[in-house]
Amino acid sequence: MTQLLREAIESSTTHLSAGAIPPVEFVRLILSVNTEHLRTEYSQDGTMDPDAMDRIEAMAFSLDLEQSRTALRELMLDEIAILHSNMPQKREILQADTQRVWFNRWPSRVTDPRLGAKPADTFLTANGVELLDVLALGHLVIERATEGEYEFSRADLLQAGALPQAVDFMFANMAQTLPAYKRRLTDDRRRGSVANQRYAMTEHPFVLQDDGTALLLRYQWALDRFFGSHLYWQTFFNLGRPLPGSAAESFSLAMNDVFEEEVADVLARIVDLSPKMTRLIREDELQPSWTEEVGRPPSVCDYVIPTTSGYFLTLDATNHSLNFALAQGLGTIDDYAADAERSLVKKCDQIAETMRQIRRRNAFGATDRSVFVPIVVVPVGGVPNLGTVESDLWWRTEEIFRDLARARCLYTPTVLSLSDLVLLEGIAEHYGVRGLDIADELVGWRRAAMTGTVITGTPPISLRDYLSEAGIERPIPTRTFRLHRELIDAIRVRLDR
Repeated sequence: MTQLLREAIESSTTHLSAGAIPPVEFVRLILSVNTEHLRTEYSQDGTMDPDAMDRIEAMAFSLDLEQSRTALRELMLDEIAILHSNMPQKREILQADTQRVWFNRWPSRVTDPRLGAKPADTFLTANGVELLDVLALGHLVIERATEGEYEFSRADLLQAGALPQAVDFMFANMAQTLPAYKRRLTDDRRRGSVANQRYAMTEHPFVLQDDGTALLLRYQWALDRFFGSHLYWQTFFNLGRPLPGSAAESFSLAMNDVFEEEVADVLARIVDLSPKMTRLIREDELQPSWTEEVGRPPSVCDYVIPTTSGYFLTLDATNHSLNFALAQGLGTIDDYAADAERSLVKKCDQIAETMRQIRRRNAFGATDRSVFVPIVVVPVGGVPNLGTVESDLWWRTEEIFRDLARARCLYTPTVLSLSDLVLLEGIAEHYGVRGLDIADELVGWRRAAMTGTVITGTPPISLRDYLSEAGIERPIPTRTFRLHRELIDAIRVRLDR
């Protein structure tokens, strides 16, 4: 769909004399785009005949270890870009996240008065419009789009209850004229393959037409633009250059604290729903109790969850999203390596240090037979939970975890997004009444992943694939529905005033 819209814009014209594309030609365009996406060096249409399978097998057996890792990493880059490009956003979950992130008070560690009492205050400072007014407009657009309406005029939006400053904000920041759009898309092609480039369109999901109306290109893009990660970037860039001590830097650091609190809230709920998880232990409890020299606190991870079955979940959160190139399929293996070292590997080092402290002190009931489950938690825009990603992470952290692996007290490290944790919360809530303990499912998944990575040498199974194979559904937590209702109720009050 993205590629089809891209080509439609690139070849479009505003001349009234131009005729409409015949239906047969339109279908041919769609099929050609699909073919382009599916074509590989082994197949023209994505299917694999016996000859293609034989060639792939011959290629695989011809590679040495390092070449095999390089091939898997190339595949990983493609998988990451494709997943981010095609990942659907569920409306209720995205809007619940908006309510939780932007309208709660800042964590206690955030004290910069320039940021106000909550993130929504910073949005107002940076953009000159109330965030709730922008979200109310987004609600109107999304509601109408679900009913098949994709053209919006200022007058119609104002009549429906949107405020003028919010409408001005949308037309100024989310819409582009056709010539401006074509220039952006031309820039995309200069950068490289456009198969997974989408930021030009997700930043501006509307085309500004000659009559002044805004044409919505895609429902999902509007949903993400009004309620997703663009809210952060819109605010961050409008606060000025992120120099040391600047408001932009302060905002970025504060949102890191917000992310850590979000992760803690979800983990606390999961622990409450699991009979085998004893409690959630946070960094501010670990460091003081383990400090041996004044002024030199030990390196520890953000969260530890002991279980009655002898497993320790050791987690660290990093509010690190993939950069522009990697998220759109433009990055290289070296680009990914540098990014992973700054975020994932660094966090694994903290997790490993925490494991050693727990083992050395027999803390929280740990014994020589305790097994640790290392997890790095990232935002939705971060590295996704894929088998290829996990294999790569293990190779990068083998030295960090070597002593723990030799002691046979470790499962291989993995990456989970915040949305993955919310998924686990929903499963724990829904299946807990039936006797399923989410602690057992997490450990079972990590055991299966360990088998794939270390014993068979194949990429480990992803969390979602593991749940699917186990026949476990993915219910949304009731807490998410409550947060969603809070936001929608506030929006309706704003539109009715």
